Amino acid sequence: MPAVSRIDDPTHAFAHRRAVLQVLLWFTGIFGVLFAILNFRNASYGLMTLELLMAGFAFTLLPVIARTAYLQRWIVVYLVPFFSVMMYSLTTAVAAPTVFAWVLLIPILCHLLLGRCVGGGVAAFYMAIAGAIFFWKFGVDPGYGNTRSVANVALASVCIFGFSHVYEISRERAENRLREIAMTDPLTGLANRARLGDVFAAERARHDRHGARLCLLMIDLDHFKQVNDRHGHDAGDRVLRHVADRIRERLRPSDAACRLGGEEFCIFLANTGAEQGRHVADDLRHTIETSPFRHAGQDIALTTSIGIAELGCDGDTLEALFGAADRRLYDAKQSGRNRVVS
Repeated sequence: MPAVSRIDDPTHAFAHRRAVLQVLLWFTGIFGVLFAILNFRNASYGLMTLELLMAGFAFTLLPVIARTAYLQRWIVVYLVPFFSVMMYSLTTAVAAPTVFAWVLLIPILCHLLLGRCVGGGVAAFYMAIAGAIFFWKFGVDPGYGNTRSVANVALASVCIFGFSHVYEISRERAENRLREIAMTDPLTGLANRARLGDVFAAERARHDRHGARLCLLMIDLDHFKQVNDRHGHDAGDRVLRHVADRIRERLRPSDAACRLGGEEFCIFLANTGAEQGRHVADDLRHTIETSPFRHAGQDIALTTSIGIAELGCDGDTLEALFGAADRRLYDAKQSGRNRVVS
């Protein structure tokens, strides 16, 4: 369905990441202070300093993360030094083999905060470094460098990486499906009214940056109540799907169609002014008029009235465009229906 598939809001994919990062920042700050105290007692002043810096950095980021619109950038800004300090701590003389248990958090955090593609790559990179450090420090130790110990560590790492990766894939698919359901009219498969704001915001941004034109068509089926009264609501639903199919056939991939509710539809025509939009609208009106819906062995004649508005000429907000197109749709109805008014 080209009329709806192009519209996505990526910020929804990051909604859960803000909360996860905030919890991680609190843990980093609190545990950083605690481990700094322990390293001070062990005279590990270099590691103590790094942990205090990371704790201070984490606490500083908390108010930034709460309000930033660039969450993904800040996630990277935080994770790179966080994992780098972790790698450094693994190389210190005081690091015991049990410290490497923290490495198992890397794939979980990466997938939760960066997604399956970027997160998988970052996790693989830092886990490979951690593996190299482990063999460098304990490869010759008979207690930790033997085949069984190495296999246990490797298999545990692979399992956690795999589980977190599969979980993230499943979560993304479920989230995308729920988003699509929430933004799609279940009867016709077109976008619904909730999606209009996203469409308009994207097109308005293109208009402001590049002067791209945008035309809005507001479409209403004539005498649709008579279809329901004479043939039943099931036939009426099938008529709406029939009209939605005719709309899809006429649109380009850059356009977007929406069912507003009842028998009302609207279309955003990208890179299109009112004059060209009138030709598109009249062609669509003619297509619907000459494509009656066949029901119970008889044709149900269909006609539409269409009002047109253009971004800039008729206003700069969605409400202004809707108001202008709705007034012209009313004029089309008052003038006898089955016509286009621009």
